[in-house]
Amino acid sequence: MRKPRRAAVACAPLLAVVWPAAAEAHPMAGVGDFYAGMLHPLTTVEHVLPLAALGLLAGQQPRGTTLRVIPAVPVALIAGAALALALPAPPDLQAITVGSMVALGALVALAASLPPVVAVAAAALPAAAIGWANAAELGGQVAAARFVPGVALAGLLVVIYGAGCVRGLRAPWMRMAFRVLGSWIAALGVMTLGLQ
Repeated sequence: MRKPRRAAVACAPLLAVVWPAAAEAHPMAGVGDFYAGMLHPLTTVEHVLPLAALGLLAGQQPRGTTLRVIPAVPVALIAGAALALALPAPPDLQAITVGSMVALGALVALAASLPPVVAVAAAALPAAAIGWANAAELGGQVAAARFVPGVALAGLLVVIYGAGCVRGLRAPWMRMAFRVLGSWIAALGVMTLGLQ
């Protein structure tokens, strides 16, 4: 099997991430707090799609910028979760995460090349909002010290996976396919905003 086909097969699970189930923010039967933290951001559209778009956007950037964006995501997720543990969630937090889905999807669709500082900010702000939203839903039965690292690891893995898919597939038609995926993410964000 040629390398582009292997990379395409390896990136196919990214499409499965685009259709998540409904969120369950409280203890999940059969899993510990850390694994509940890993699963939680993957079970709602307004959390997983911005993370997927962040990965795609990071992969479209030059290597140096990509290497700055990737570690910013888990740090921002943890910072946002820390805010959630100290402050009540703002009422428009969901609108912020959905708005970031629109903005990040549009940047992917445009294949925008961002300066490193802007790319890190474009990653850190939505990731902090996602971390805040996930930790804000913690119930008293879940230990934040285990849940939050799980959230951060899930975000890191989604972003690394998305960036790796884009950087590993060099064929022009594959690059265009990722741009189309970005436009779909933006469109889903617009529809989600319209339903709120």
